[in-house]
Amino acid sequence: MRQHHYIVQLCLFMILLMGGALYARPTETPTSESFKKTLIFKKHQFDISTSDAGSVRELVIRVSRDNAFLMTIRQKTDGWVVNAEAGDLDQNNAPEIYIYSCTYGSGAFGKVYAFQFFPDFFDKIHTTPLTADLAEGYMGHDSFMIEDNMLIRKFPIYHPGDTNAKPTGGLRTIMYKLEEVEKRLILTPKSSLPHPSSLPNR
Repeated sequence: MRQHHYIVQLCLFMILLMGGALYARPTETPTSESFKKTLIFKKHQFDISTSDAGSVRELVIRVSRDNAFLMTIRQKTDGWVVNAEAGDLDQNNAPEIYIYSCTYGSGAFGKVYAFQFFPDFFDKIHTTPLTADLAEGYMGHDSFMIEDNMLIRKFPIYHPGDTNAKPTGGLRTIMYKLEEVEKRLILTPKSSLPHPSSLPNR
């Protein structure tokens, strides 16, 4: 149990240390840590929690508005949840929540579970898969955050021959905008930046 607790703390610590780049120690056994967080956005409250065991977990979201219970959402997640944020990226006054997870193992691949809420229903938000260009050098270790009405994703760039612990290509930063495409809410990459320390391909 103490070793599992250390793994989760290390994962969160490296998010802060590397400016959002997530590095997780390889692990064969899933952590036993659960996740709990309450988000307040205007009149809405979101109580978010996960089960505390297993590589595939159940995410539970209890939604209230003006202190009145609205609904419960249940979602299976791959790996463990590391953070959650609320926002209004498309600025339509309908709150959104963004829940970030990472998988077990050396890659710690990140994923976003996101929803937008209206008075009587909610919509799931989808994320556009990485294109070949954006995925070049990608081996996981994602981090996510909301900034300036965009979802910011960062991960280290690996060159051939790099070890998992020592990527040499710097960081890639991708800015996603929330858009409605064919009646689906989709996070679409609008721009990306290589880290200033990026090295040319070898």
